Amino acid sequence: MPVTITESTSIDYDINGEGPPLVLISGLGFGRWGWFKQVPAFSRHFRTITFDVRGERRLDNGVGDLVGDVVVLLDHLGVKKAHVLGTSLGGFVAQELALLRPDLVDRLVLVCTSYGGRGPESISPGALADMLGWSSFSPEGAVRRGLETATSEVYRAEHADEFEQIVRWRLADSPSGAAYYEQARAGAGFDLSRDVGHITSPTLVIHGSEDRYVPVANAAALAGAIPGAKLRVLDNAGHLVFIERFADVNREVVSFLKPRRPRKSGTDGRGAGWPEKVRGWIAGVPRYVGRLPGRVWDSIF
Repeated sequence: MPVTITESTSIDYDINGEGPPLVLISGLGFGRWGWFKQVPAFSRHFRTITFDVRGERRLDNGVGDLVGDVVVLLDHLGVKKAHVLGTSLGGFVAQELALLRPDLVDRLVLVCTSYGGRGPESISPGALADMLGWSSFSPEGAVRRGLETATSEVYRAEHADEFEQIVRWRLADSPSGAAYYEQARAGAGFDLSRDVGHITSPTLVIHGSEDRYVPVANAAALAGAIPGAKLRVLDNAGHLVFIERFADVNREVVSFLKPRRPRKSGTDGRGAGWPEKVRGWIAGVPRYVGRLPGRVWDSIF
């Protein structure tokens, strides 16, 4: 059942998998269909929550209104604390959520995003025109041009069919022009440059080296501003790095959200010092054993 926000606005959502909750927050113009590379992987480890906000409204409080949507959804689902992953505009939402409601955010993953404001490097006029559809005269042309700018040449050459599928999905599930520009306006007014350093959630920042919408210098600045944040920059990927380099992104995210406990050195659950005992035993083996092939010794150690 959709979650009602206002008389004209609601939240549609899907939940896949079991485990700790993980909320995925989409970027400008993308619906939950955009997580097609993440949901199968993440749902093996997490209760993965994806959602769309449907309907028309003004975002008078900018990104703050979008944060409110996430809070309403988590409250509806009875989730007290969740990992949060946001891409692009969704990364703005994730950051502000972590600041306004740190009680709700466990670990934070920020993909192809920035802390807003001026930042170290602004989007180029040409890329901005492509994002807003100013360079095309038809909806399909605008969507195609925007997605071309969001992806690398390598990806489009090697995955032409998948790129065309993304174009079709984007056209079939596009927000209205009014809703799109309200979100774009909210993003344009976002600026956490003075506040992002107060985020307390452990944070991972992932970015594509060829991102034209959010130049990679902004990712470095974002990771540098959040205490203890980790930065991963992936080559040959544009703004849709989570699709282009999905295997690497998914691996980084799962490893970050499920850190392994360090094993105690020298123990196997039966007592301390067993590697030393093994080495002592090997040292006492007759000299002729030393002629065994090197790969055998490698397998022992």
